[in-house]
Amino acid sequence: MKKFALLSIITLVLAGVGNGQALTRQDTLRGTLTPERSWWDVLKYNVSVEPDFATKTIRGCNVITFKVLAEGSTMQIDLQQPMQLDTAALDGEVVQFERDGNRFLIHLNNHLRAGTTVSLRLAFSGKPKEARNPPWDGGWIWAHDRKNRPWMSVACEGLGASVWYPCKDHQSDEPDNGASLNITVADTLMAVGNGRLSASPSNAKGKTTYSWTVTNPINNYNLIPYIGK
Repeated sequence: MKKFALLSIITLVLAGVGNGQALTRQDTLRGTLTPERSWWDVLKYNVSVEPDFATKTIRGCNVITFKVLAEGSTMQIDLQQPMQLDTAALDGEVVQFERDGNRFLIHLNNHLRAGTTVSLRLAFSGKPKEARNPPWDGGWIWAHDRKNRPWMSVACEGLGASVWYPCKDHQSDEPDNGASLNITVADTLMAVGNGRLSASPSNAKGKTTYSWTVTNPINNYNLIPYIGK
């Protein structure tokens, strides 16, 4: 993992030099296995999202199931500005957090013991960075199909998945047991995610939720909704 972290930093430096940009503190925090990242291992992501095409905003939550590798009480969760983290709860118990640029520090109420498995529920909302020229200039995609109907997706391989949902945005830690993606859209649209459709679409108040599941490890930035007619 140390070699991977070093390689990530070198890659970020070279990318910055190539673009004539200096490496920022936020770049370092994203590319480094900080103490707040190193003591826990992601087992699964369960992401729920509901986009609003008219306002170009999204809301949802991510339930992160993780294994405690060493005793710890502060977690680094990545979520890029201007997205907001609304609430955080560990196994149903509300916990406090503070923002530091594009990351949040989650302060747990107690130290967690090594070897235990717990779940952190993170509710998020906001207007994510919009992709102007995807996939080269990434972000959330708000577009129309050839018949002028809504079409939505995300391009975030370069920016990282934290451009739209809270996660551990470091390539050294893929969710070991895969991920679920629950997408709620107007019932005139369809939502496709990674893996297999794991539950029959549920309908309520003019909306439909599609639930997709991947059972193998997956890169954070590869967990992508595709929404259209």
